Amino acid sequence: MKFRKLSQVLAGLLLTVSVSQADLTANFNGIKGNANEASKAFISKIDSVGFQAAGNDNIQVHYFNRYKEKNLDLLSFFTVTNLDVMRELLIKNPDFGAYAPYNMLFFKTLDQKEDTTWYGHLDSKLMLDIIGEKDEATRKTFTDMVGSLDELAKKEMKPTESKTLEHTDKLPEFPLTKMVKKLGEVEDMEEFVESFVEKHDSAFVKHEFIIAGFLDFKFEYEDAEKDFSKYDAYWVSSLCHFKFSNSVFNHGEPQAGLFAPCSVYFYIPKGSNELHVGYASVENWLATTGIKDEKMKKDMLAIDAEVVEVFKELGFELEDQSAGKKDAAPAKEEAPAKKAA
Repeated sequence: MKFRKLSQVLAGLLLTVSVSQADLTANFNGIKGNANEASKAFISKIDSVGFQAAGNDNIQVHYFNRYKEKNLDLLSFFTVTNLDVMRELLIKNPDFGAYAPYNMLFFKTLDQKEDTTWYGHLDSKLMLDIIGEKDEATRKTFTDMVGSLDELAKKEMKPTESKTLEHTDKLPEFPLTKMVKKLGEVEDMEEFVESFVEKHDSAFVKHEFIIAGFLDFKFEYEDAEKDFSKYDAYWVSSLCHFKFSNSVFNHGEPQAGLFAPCSVYFYIPKGSNELHVGYASVENWLATTGIKDEKMKKDMLAIDAEVVEVFKELGFELEDQSAGKKDAAPAKEEAPAKKAA
C-alpha cells in the first residue's frame, strides 16, 4: 500500500513537470551598446540570402516626440520576407501570410546595468503553430528559410550574449482571427484591390491605426512571371497602433514587439468572389511574451477587439473556425519522464 501511494506521488510529480514544460517564444542575441547602425547595416545585406525588408527604425524617438516618454534607447522593427520561398508556402497554405513578413526586433533599454541591444524574432516553431501548419515538409521549408537569415545575422552582427524568452501558457484555441467578405462580381480585379485598400487604410486611420507596410504578392509574382494562379488577389498590410504600442513596448515590455507590426493578410481564392482576411490575435502576445499587468492586458485585448470592429464596418464577418479544430497546430510535446532515483 505504501509503495502504491509513493508511486502515485511520483507519477503526480512527473505529470506536473510535463504539464509545465516551457516552449520557446524567441531566442535573443545581444551586442554591447546601441546597435542602431549595426542593425541597419545587417538589414542592408539580407538580399544576399533572398530576403527583403521594410524598416521602422528608432521608434523610441517618435514615442518621445509624441508622448514625452523615454524608456528605451533603441526600438526598431524590420519586417522581412523571402518572396521566392513564400510563393511555395502561400500556395500550400494562405495562412502563412500572418508571417509574410515576420518581424526582426531590435531593442535596448535605459537600464544602466545592461548596456546591450537585444535582437531576434518569434521562434519559427511558434509561428508555424500559430498558423496551424502541420505538414512536416512545409514546416521544414519555413524553418530553413528563417534559419538562413539567422545565420546571416550571426555572421554580420557577431553577438556576444544570448538569452531565451519562454512561455508555459497555451496558445489560444484559435490563434488566428479570420474573417470573410462576400463580393459581388468583380470586373477589374486590379481596380477592386486598389479601391479596397484605399477604403481599408482610411477606415483604420480613422481609428488611429498606422499602415506600416504593404506588399502585393500577386503583383510581385505576376511581375516576375511566376505562377500564383491559386489566388485572384493576395496582399499583406502591416498594421500598428501607435498609442497602443507605446503603452506596451515603451512601458516595460519591449519584447512584445516580436509581434509588431502585425501582418494582416488578404486573399481572394481564384474564382471565389470572397475576400478573406487573417492575422495573429493579441491573445498570442499575452500567452507567449510574459506580460503580467492586468490593465495592460485588458487594454491590449480592447485594441484587438477594435480591429475586428473595423473589419465588420468594412463588411467582413468572422469565420467559423470550429469545423477545422481537428486541423489545429501540433500538440505540445511532453517532457520525457524522468526515472526515479
